[in-house]
Amino acid sequence: MTEFRNFLRLFALLLLAWLASGTAHAEGIATAAGIPIKTCVAPLADRQAAAALMVRPQAFDCSGNQSRYGQGDFLVQLRFAPVKPQTGDPLVLRTAAVWQDRASIQFHYADGGTARLDYSSRKVSRYVTIGSIFEFPVPQRDAALQTIYIEVHNAANIRGVVLSPSLMPLSESTRFKLLLTAAYSVFAGLVLALIVYNLSLWAALRHRFQLFYCGLLAALAAYMFSSSGALAMLVPSLDNNDRFRLTLLLLAIACISAMQFIRHFFEADVFGPRLRLLFNLTCAFALSMALVFAVLAPWNFLLLERFYIAAMSAMLCLLLPILANAWRTRSRYFWLFLLAWSLPILSGILRSAYGFDLIGYSLWLDNSNLIAMAAEALLSSLMVTSRVRELSLERDDAVAGEQVALRLANTDPLTGLLNRRAFLDLAIGRRARHRLMLIDIDHFKKVNDRLGHDVGDQVICAVAQAIQQCRPARSLAVRLGGEEFAVLLPRSAFESCTADVILKAVRNHRMPQAEWVTVSIGYADGKVASEEEWKRLYRFADSALYRAKSDGRDRACRATDFSVAA
Repeated sequence: MTEFRNFLRLFALLLLAWLASGTAHAEGIATAAGIPIKTCVAPLADRQAAAALMVRPQAFDCSGNQSRYGQGDFLVQLRFAPVKPQTGDPLVLRTAAVWQDRASIQFHYADGGTARLDYSSRKVSRYVTIGSIFEFPVPQRDAALQTIYIEVHNAANIRGVVLSPSLMPLSESTRFKLLLTAAYSVFAGLVLALIVYNLSLWAALRHRFQLFYCGLLAALAAYMFSSSGALAMLVPSLDNNDRFRLTLLLLAIACISAMQFIRHFFEADVFGPRLRLLFNLTCAFALSMALVFAVLAPWNFLLLERFYIAAMSAMLCLLLPILANAWRTRSRYFWLFLLAWSLPILSGILRSAYGFDLIGYSLWLDNSNLIAMAAEALLSSLMVTSRVRELSLERDDAVAGEQVALRLANTDPLTGLLNRRAFLDLAIGRRARHRLMLIDIDHFKKVNDRLGHDVGDQVICAVAQAIQQCRPARSLAVRLGGEEFAVLLPRSAFESCTADVILKAVRNHRMPQAEWVTVSIGYADGKVASEEEWKRLYRFADSALYRAKSDGRDRACRATDFSVAA
């Protein structure tokens, strides 16, 4: 519990950090490379209005609440102290990638000069960099850069027209991109390794939840590939708005995959009939809202996006009854799940709060999925390992139980030797030549009559122990019934386990009440490939046993039939 409280404190600190970051951006101020930037926005009625607005600073709203203007066309002014790049290290303008049809950027310099950069959603992919960031080169002039205007057309403006603008030297941007690239590469390598590992485990163990875990990892990888901007970098012709549709669809699929993994990870009694119905309805709602958004956007963008966020939040809320049932049913995996999934759940809650405008935009929040999913992938692998271990232990217990039951069914309960049925099952079918020894305790009826049946049973056990101690490992020993035993020897053991060895072992074995016990042995050599051959071999060995008893007992006789010995 102490560790769990520490985790809660850590998550609370992360929450406060993200909220503080979001508040800074909500005020419209971004800080990058030591250059404070204030984002101001004004609705744009027509193309000619842009030039008129540029000379009317008071027409811009710098409060930071850009989304209150809704969907449409806008002119955004980025205000900052004049800045002149260092020689050989040009400036770049970075903004978060958002939904917009087209835009133009005008750079205004202290000497009155201007430069312009135009792009559309179909051609902006060449400016998309890792982290799903638009990065635009700032044209170099001798004069300092004074102001930047961004004319945006058909902006969705859900969180803002221009989000998290930053102006920094190219060298610093390169370092930042290398850091993000390394982080995404580590995540990709981790996911690939876990998929290969769990597929290998599934091929060997066939636990269904391992397939769902691989599906979860694959869905996460696909989502991160699109949301990170890697897809746009790989396919420059891809429309950025279409990438936005695909990203949200992949996020929904990843969340549904995560829920499916959770469902199959917990024990079956965690999900009752009502919870299963609620689970299926919630996943269907999430997938349908993602498809509706992908097909209909940008029509009524705000409404579609709100329904999408509501569907994603519904899956988060679904975790409450799942965890409640897991706690109620005393699931063995409750605390392990809570540990592994706390970061993704926290990230989901913060992103839902951001989706409903409860907190502001933050670059860290926008990339929180990377950290949360990497932690989830690592810790969930521990969950999978723990689950596999539990199932393996259950399977081992079941196998051990089956082996005990099989041993009880196949052995004589008094001596522990094979019983007649098991002996015949194992013996008949052997094509190589074997030796069958039939062993009978001498004058056993007198032992029973004189000492009682309990002592007689002890004598039977003692003779069985003597036989077990001298027979080779590859042989079969059986109690055929009463005081009669048999040993089936492979040809390689003929010399090491002779009849004389068994006779001596019985004579020297300590018997109950110091009773003197001997045995008679009859044996024959031959094949036991079929039941007929077994019966024939047994008949000759039995004849030899009868002769041994007739000759005075405590001795061995071999069958002299040459057709059997051949």
